[in-house]
Amino acid sequence: MEPRKYVLELVYNGVNATKEITPYLSSANYTDAIDESDTISITLMDRDGKWVSDWVPQKEDRLSPSIGLYDWESPGSAAMVSCGEFMVDDYSFSGPPDTITMNGISAPLNLDFKETKRSKTWKEVTLSQIGAEVAGKYGLELLFDGSDIPILKTEQSQQTDAEFLKRTAEKYGFGLKLYSGKIVLFEYAKYEAADAKITIKKEEIRKWSYKSTMLGTYTGAKVSYTNPKSKEVVEIMVGKEGRLYNTTEKADSPADAERIALNALRNANRKETTVSFTIHPRMDIHASDIIKIEGLGNLDGRYQVGKVIHQINRKDYSMQITGWRVAENNGETEGAGENQQAGDIYEVKSGDTLWELAKQFYGDAAKYLVLYDSNREVIEQAAKKRGKSSSSSGYWIFPGTQLTVPKE
Repeated sequence: MEPRKYVLELVYNGVNATKEITPYLSSANYTDAIDESDTISITLMDRDGKWVSDWVPQKEDRLSPSIGLYDWESPGSAAMVSCGEFMVDDYSFSGPPDTITMNGISAPLNLDFKETKRSKTWKEVTLSQIGAEVAGKYGLELLFDGSDIPILKTEQSQQTDAEFLKRTAEKYGFGLKLYSGKIVLFEYAKYEAADAKITIKKEEIRKWSYKSTMLGTYTGAKVSYTNPKSKEVVEIMVGKEGRLYNTTEKADSPADAERIALNALRNANRKETTVSFTIHPRMDIHASDIIKIEGLGNLDGRYQVGKVIHQINRKDYSMQITGWRVAENNGETEGAGENQQAGDIYEVKSGDTLWELAKQFYGDAAKYLVLYDSNREVIEQAAKKRGKSSSSSGYWIFPGTQLTVPKE
């Protein structure tokens, strides 16, 4: 039976350099991450001085590494895992023994994306439109996975496009990933509600660590919204009193403030419980996936993968995974009433908000606009009967209003 084999294959500035680097390879680490750039680090032996002279790299050289697996899953099997595209960010030499380490970062060819600060006022756009415009500027493709977010106005104030897009995405509950010529914007709530992609059992884990902390976590969040007509300041709170997170993000409306507050709370608490473990490499695990851990007692549960580090050296290939705990998904949508389901008629009760109703009907509070758009007429009529000029896009709803709960 043939032993399992792994090979780091490398295209360097468009030329396949695998044969040239293989005899010199000491180690390589490829990091697949969300909310930060993917990276590659390659350390090569320079015993004959080629790298320090003729082969010395240049910053902004292009690296396209892949991991080739042979006889991995079964005898005769072969697979190639692309790590994406990287730009040489820095390199260093050391010795003895003489070595060179090249570090690459996933980035578009145009460095303005992460280096040039800009100011711009964005009006009446959606999150996907902002993402598409930024991506198009740098010749990148946008992949948008989630419910789009309408934005009345937002300011890009002396921020790089990378900083502005990441901050705006986080503000509305989205993660950002730059991979292989693409900007990926994905909705955390949608991914967290997904079924676990795979299950990792304790016997598969080489070593592990687990941490749960209250430091930096909150019970609720507050956002202030200023009515542009009355200049009245409305303070919106989600969660519970106690350890309150106060965000300075600006909101377009009370409903927008509620959405921002909820996502600020989610972002602050996302890493309350974290896990890190090393396993035999599995090519079906990627950053942002939901996985399930079994065999660790009370630590068992669902986790979102935040980072995957592929660690390769001449003797071993392993995978280190870090992630944070997410709520259990029992496949059912919690109703606003005891037996309430999407498609029914629901009568608004005292204390209800469209935000909370959307969370109960659909498992996703950000889908409150589904309820509002389907009931716009009755919601606005109820608001005007009570002396309001409007419902502020569904922020004001009143007991007794009959809402149709549309199916998704």
